[in-house]
Amino acid sequence: MKFVAQFVHLLLWLSVAMSPTLFFTILGLLLVVSSEGQMGEFTVPMMALVGFVLGAMWAERIRNTVGLSHFFGRLVGMRNG
Repeated sequence: MKFVAQFVHLLLWLSVAMSPTLFFTILGLLLVVSSEGQMGEFTVPMMALVGFVLGAMWAERIRNTVGLSHFFGRLVGMRNG
């Protein structure tokens, strides 16, 4: 049962870390598409790496302060308006 709990916590951690990763990846894609010159082939992977590092730092901060399950519980239980 401990394996299942650790797996769920890993998925929660990854879901927090992946949101900045996706944001920075899309930002990198927009930079490459909008640039008229040669932007380089490493722009998108580098932006994704920056996003993942920031996301990992954010996920660790949430894990150490509030807790991942409590964080997601507050997100799900939030009322609109």
